[in-house]
Amino acid sequence: MTLHFYKQSATPNRVDKSGFLNDVGEITNVILKETTNSLTPDFILTKNDIVLNSNYFFCEMTSRYYYIQSVDYASGGRMIIHAKVDVLMTFRNEILNSSGWVNVSDKSTDISDNYDMLHNDYPFRQDYDILGKSAESTIFGSGGTATHQIIMIMK
Repeated sequence: MTLHFYKQSATPNRVDKSGFLNDVGEITNVILKETTNSLTPDFILTKNDIVLNSNYFFCEMTSRYYYIQSVDYASGGRMIIHAKVDVLMTFRNEILNSSGWVNVSDKSTDISDNYDMLHNDYPFRQDYDILGKSAESTIFGSGGTATHQIIMIMK
């Protein structure tokens, strides 16, 4: 299996990190640890400085992007990479090409005023980096500034 290593400088909540990846190199002949899971897998490889200069990688076999959580050294000049899948980057195309409702909630104490379903008045922009975002705004309510929680509900 081949892993492509990067130095990644984007925030974890950015959906598309493509513009924030600096290529460090690739390593072949990597194997998965025998007992591992798909969200936090462990990869075993021969000791290599590429890993030590990276914080992120792409696995061709799984077609997923991963954060490097930690590295352990094993006998025989091997190292074990403990990784965590980056769901946002892995599924960025599906996320950015999806449509959904945007639900806005102010922190009102009146339950009937808590939720206001939007249609086309305030369209959701697919280039947002954060799917849930708190914002102060005067476009809602009666001219006063209110804090709103914006949540995208995927179809």
